[in-house]
Amino acid sequence: RPAPACRSSLSSRSSLSSCRKKMSVADNEGADARALASRFKGLDTSRVEVDEEQEPASIAASSSEEATAFAAMEEMLAQQLSAEAISASNELKLMCLRGRKYDPVKGAKLVSELLALKADIELSRSDNHQLKEDICSHKFIATGGKDACGRGVLWMRFRFHDPTRSKPLDMARLITTVVLHALQDSDCQRNGFVIIQDMTGVRLKNIDPSAAKFVFSTVFPRLPVRIGRICLFNPPWLLGHFVLPIVMSLMTKKLRGRIAVLNGNKPEKLHAFVSPCALTEAHGGTMAFNEQAWCDTLVQTL
Repeated sequence: RPAPACRSSLSSRSSLSSCRKKMSVADNEGADARALASRFKGLDTSRVEVDEEQEPASIAASSSEEATAFAAMEEMLAQQLSAEAISASNELKLMCLRGRKYDPVKGAKLVSELLALKADIELSRSDNHQLKEDICSHKFIATGGKDACGRGVLWMRFRFHDPTRSKPLDMARLITTVVLHALQDSDCQRNGFVIIQDMTGVRLKNIDPSAAKFVFSTVFPRLPVRIGRICLFNPPWLLGHFVLPIVMSLMTKKLRGRIAVLNGNKPEKLHAFVSPCALTEAHGGTMAFNEQAWCDTLVQTL
């Protein structure tokens, strides 16, 4: 049996070995995080529509001013000589007009871009098993809540995302489907959205830079969406210190200015941006929301 001094020496060597192993793991994780961040190179957010801070919609829904702007957009569509855009539903056209703050030129352009997006990602394909799986994963949800400016709440939880199963095109279909469903609300069309990216429990393996680059460069710019705020809630240390700073440096100044990084699992920090009455219980809110019922309803629309 070792003498007390020997036992103390053995304990010290064991503690030192354990410390070295932990440092090695931390170094490896840091290297993995830096490698992941480097894959965001080429991220382009220049065409993402970012809303002005706290600026309300300038025209009321169903008003004479809206009708005038709609007629002007119809004239712009006629000049495009695009039969598909001209024959698009009035609901889709109005969604695009409202999504571009009643600018007839931008609205007419968006009609064609939205139709092209839906075709490019094959949104209406009959083989939609992956889309249904992604909806039922609960990783991207429109809760129906709204902030003080009337912006709809989009709730992301990428801890439920598996890039080995859901590819960039699949994410494009999911985001387009959820957003267009949420845009059935005229307030969301006119006021835009606030995105709550709940990063609780997200690991490096959940992050797919290629999907992020595709969505920001190809999907969001062609949706009738204006982003008023992005709340990054409770980012894990690795992502918060290694990945987010690099990703945010690649974004436009205007979009970067709409991002709030809320460290720690403290839901009250979200309440500065979205009232508790518009948040679910998961974020210290009081809004009743049945996630599964929402998913089932959306799947039934496919």
